[in-house]
Amino acid sequence: IVDWDDPILAPKERDLMFIGGGVANVWNKAHEEALFYKGYRHTEVDTTLLAYYRHERILEDIALYGQQLLLTTTGGQDRIQWYKDFIAQFEPQGVVEIAFKTDEDVPTT
Repeated sequence: IVDWDDPILAPKERDLMFIGGGVANVWNKAHEEALFYKGYRHTEVDTTLLAYYRHERILEDIALYGQQLLLTTTGGQDRIQWYKDFIAQFEPQGVVEIAFKTDEDVPTT
């Protein structure tokens, strides 16, 4: 079970996507990911699932930011921060770049 606000049953990769995934522009440095896994018990990570969940999260965020920025006029000064957060996804070491790098680790058949 992951996500305390809206619990769902999901594989561990659904939670582990945040570690090294750069969501909210954190956990996007290799040494942070290494430190996390050093303290985490040894586990096999399905890179296909990890890549899927990272891309899924990006799509959710794009939809949310699109709704906040394009479909309402509310938010005042928050709109500026929402825009900055949206753009940050596409910066170097942002979630989009990290998700594409995760794709490179997916085994090919």
